[in-house]
Amino acid sequence: MTISIQHIRNATSVLTVNGKSILVDPMLSDVGELPPVPFTRSLRRNPITPLPVPLHLFENMDAVLLTHRHFDHLDKKAISVLNKRIPVFCQPEDQAFLQTAGFFNIQAVHDSFEWCGIQMKRIKGQHARGIVAKMLGPVSGFILSTSVDGSIYIVGDCIYTPAIGDVFRETKPDIAILNTPRAQMLLGTIITMTAEDIVHLAQLSPATKIVAVHMDAISHCTFKRQQLRAFLKEHNLEHVAVVPDDGEIISF
Repeated sequence: MTISIQHIRNATSVLTVNGKSILVDPMLSDVGELPPVPFTRSLRRNPITPLPVPLHLFENMDAVLLTHRHFDHLDKKAISVLNKRIPVFCQPEDQAFLQTAGFFNIQAVHDSFEWCGIQMKRIKGQHARGIVAKMLGPVSGFILSTSVDGSIYIVGDCIYTPAIGDVFRETKPDIAILNTPRAQMLLGTIITMTAEDIVHLAQLSPATKIVAVHMDAISHCTFKRQQLRAFLKEHNLEHVAVVPDDGEIISF
């Protein structure tokens, strides 16, 4: 495999697959430039940590991949600074919004799509259960793969469901980026994956290398990197999952 991941912050990453730089879920605002997350206990403005790299890093991206359009995955700063002519891959429900935002080259992925030798497959997900899922709207994950590089599953803001478990069991991705901050809404509703989900997924697909992100940047995320690293050590899962710092590059 020759896939690399630069974890930027929150759910924002730069993937290098088949020689192409793909920017995932760009939230590029400075500290406090975004509002508190609605319907949560926190009134703190976001993000709560600075961008660890200069904005000009994002001038040379080959494409953008958007799992969904919540402001901590696509913010006004990203819309203002990104090249509007590069390809943007998204779920069908977000195509109209991206067009309104000024992007010209939008590819809504209904099921699968091939771009520059990279096969993309969209995986439908749930951001929460019950009525909260309807309130939060649709969310997707994407599996990117090539015959040489292997496969990487960007799971997105999806909670664990049996359908997600089936994807891991059947496709056995080489790498999976999991959003594991145990983000919570009012009344304690969990709207992302958690540390316990890493245990479950590691059992379903033991060879998958998990990269755990979406921590320490947004105010409604209750689980911290330090806590997750301690959890992984306690459960002898340090070989299964890596918890990158902001700006860190991981190569596979």
